Amino acid sequence: MLGISGWFLSAAGLASAVGSALVFNYFTPGATIRLMAILRTAGRYGEQVFSHDHLLGMLRSLRLWVWDQRAATMTSLLSKQTRGDLLQRLVGDLDQIIKWPLAVVMPWVYGCLACVALMAVARWVYAPLIYPVVIFTLAQLILWPWLANQFASRSVYAMQALSIHRRSRFMSVFSSLITLTIRGHWHQYSERLNVLDQRQRQAHKAIQQVTSGIKLAYQLTSFALIVSLLWSCVLIQQGEVLLRPNIESTMLVALILAVLGVNELVQPLATAFIAQGQSKVGLKRLNQLRSGSQYVSNSNSELSIPSIELLELDQFAGIQPLGIVSSLVNTSIVSGSVIRLVGKSGAGKSTCLAALAGDLPHVGDIRINKDRYEIFDNPKWRDCIAYLSQESIIFQQSLASNLRLGAPNATDEQLMSVLNVLGLKEWVESLPKGLDTLLGAQGRDVSGGQARRINLARVLLRKSEIILLDEPFDGLDRGSITRICEALREGQYQPKILVYVSHIDSELDDFATETVFLVEAD
Repeated sequence: MLGISGWFLSAAGLASAVGSALVFNYFTPGATIRLMAILRTAGRYGEQVFSHDHLLGMLRSLRLWVWDQRAATMTSLLSKQTRGDLLQRLVGDLDQIIKWPLAVVMPWVYGCLACVALMAVARWVYAPLIYPVVIFTLAQLILWPWLANQFASRSVYAMQALSIHRRSRFMSVFSSLITLTIRGHWHQYSERLNVLDQRQRQAHKAIQQVTSGIKLAYQLTSFALIVSLLWSCVLIQQGEVLLRPNIESTMLVALILAVLGVNELVQPLATAFIAQGQSKVGLKRLNQLRSGSQYVSNSNSELSIPSIELLELDQFAGIQPLGIVSSLVNTSIVSGSVIRLVGKSGAGKSTCLAALAGDLPHVGDIRINKDRYEIFDNPKWRDCIAYLSQESIIFQQSLASNLRLGAPNATDEQLMSVLNVLGLKEWVESLPKGLDTLLGAQGRDVSGGQARRINLARVLLRKSEIILLDEPFDGLDRGSITRICEALREGQYQPKILVYVSHIDSELDDFATETVFLVEAD
């Protein structure tokens, strides 16, 4: 459009200077300029709609992929990932990846199309002009981006790595801000953040220096092309500078202005190396999630598990990722048993329950109805159990959605029934939307005791043959503890086998058929 405008203006100026000696049809170039303006607006709108629709779809798919990788990773390995690192992978890394088509591919495509159009115009104006335009194209599309990548790629990777490390460190420090301030260690940790900031500023400065140099090279290349085009189009005869006879002056002006327009289109390539480096780092970090989820599993998941009447543990112990083995358990559990695991702090009671739930690998044998089974990462074994860990997790969804994680097809009546058993019915009825009330930071906050009972409600809704409870009474009052014990001992929520760990005395202790004392592993 800039080239056509230049042609129109120069032709109109020439017609005005010559007067009636030159007949000039201004309708055609005027209509062409309007058409180009309309196409430019419609094209940019269509490009924005098309690209954003696809990029948002890709972003959604990538985030779901991240969660799929986490779901396929051992629970014990997930606990090693900090919140800052998870936030960086879900937000920062994915945002860097989707920059690649917008900041790398699309500018290069636009630059190629513009340079091809420029070569066509140069060929039309004067055939030999195509050679300097080809050199201009190679420099703008290949040479300068390659040099920028060579000089600044290391700084881009360093800045991206420092940014990731800084966010993770900041999240960790911020979550412990009160403790660090009370103990007088805040300044020590803030100095570490300042060091990271300084290193990040140095990397950013190096990148900006390269970017400025490359942009200057783009401008000088465009200026050199304009000089070359003008030099190729003129003749010097008897001390006078004349335009070659077969070249129209108006078309030459259009070509010069088109060079300036193309220069604007290829300018984003000067910073494309930044997005390319950031995308590579983000993609590499996402691939680490995939490699971390590909662990070896010996689950005989193809074997169906019958109704459990007898569960035998022989030298059974859970194994933490660092190779730490919990205390050994030797016991036989028959249907109708209530087993209490007892051991000193650090004996591995929680590790043993996690291994029994199939979340951790284990040593020793486990037999179901006299047949040996491998329960680690066995989905059919998990279908038989309901496991309550020490951490009470409330998702930012409605109360009903949180409860239906335990039983997706549960009706509202079933949800209210289990809430009534746990003493939460009156609280739910007081909520503005009842079961549809949003929980979490953007909804209704819940206390620690309420969160614990909501998590326990998920467990009861599963109606599994085996229930494993790890500190189920933390943060609960005596009345709530009594109601939970009654629900587990009688009625529709009573399991065949109940195994629990608790440092709080309860009625379950009186009903326990066996107390298993964990023995230290050798």
